[in-house]
Amino acid sequence: MRAVVVGGDGVPRLEEVPDPSAGSFRVLACGLCGSDVEKLAAPTAGSVLGHEVVAETDDGRAVLVHHLPCGECDRCRGGHESTCERFRAETIVPGGFSERVAATGGWVRLPDRVEAATGTYAEPLACVLRGAERVPAGDVLVLGGGFVGRLFAAVLRRRGDDVHVFDSDPARSEGVPGQRFPAVVTTAPADPVAHVSPGGTVLVFASAPPLDVERVYREELTVTGARSATPRHLEAAVALLPELDLPEPVVLPLERFEEGLELYRERRALKVVFTP
Repeated sequence: MRAVVVGGDGVPRLEEVPDPSAGSFRVLACGLCGSDVEKLAAPTAGSVLGHEVVAETDDGRAVLVHHLPCGECDRCRGGHESTCERFRAETIVPGGFSERVAATGGWVRLPDRVEAATGTYAEPLACVLRGAERVPAGDVLVLGGGFVGRLFAAVLRRRGDDVHVFDSDPARSEGVPGQRFPAVVTTAPADPVAHVSPGGTVLVFASAPPLDVERVYREELTVTGARSATPRHLEAAVALLPELDLPEPVVLPLERFEEGLELYRERRALKVVFTP
């Protein structure tokens, strides 16, 4: 079968690879995530990226496949499932940017009315739903107006928050923040502490510059992180997805992976999804 394989030079190329197993699922679509792009900076030769996967089971059901925590360890019971040792296991083999995958983790069925390309949104949406639980309700600034920033804005507004979006690109911003906010969500490499008011909360949802710990101490800020999603949030995301007004993806075949990657890197596309 065909898959986009990362070379030791960080360049992804379409190659022939072995089918993962007789019981593998046929991939319908896989979304390009910022974490995929980050991994190209320190490539693992021979790896196949892609975890926002919608696949088809043998009986024709469209499903979202995902990682699965054990649900029993101290980390899982404490609400930190994405740090579970089992969660790190490779459960989407070889990776979503391929024609077939072996899904040894869990999966959630997609509603019939959700197209496969849009269905890939459910995985990042689930991550956002989990992160949003750690953001106090009210006046919230989202740093980063990319795809994940748009998801956060949609989710937070739906629950009734007053949401402001700021991005280095004015076209992706909704006004330049001239004030500090009780809650800040960072989805881009920006300094969140500079924008949060004393006593406020920062949710770190992406890599960010070193935080001003002195300011965290003196202004009694709460800083928390969130990464990935749990089965509960995936179920919620699949149910919520049809109700949100989200941007259309740029959909390209696997052989145009390099083109889609450049569209993403150059910020000419909010979301790129690949189909075999």
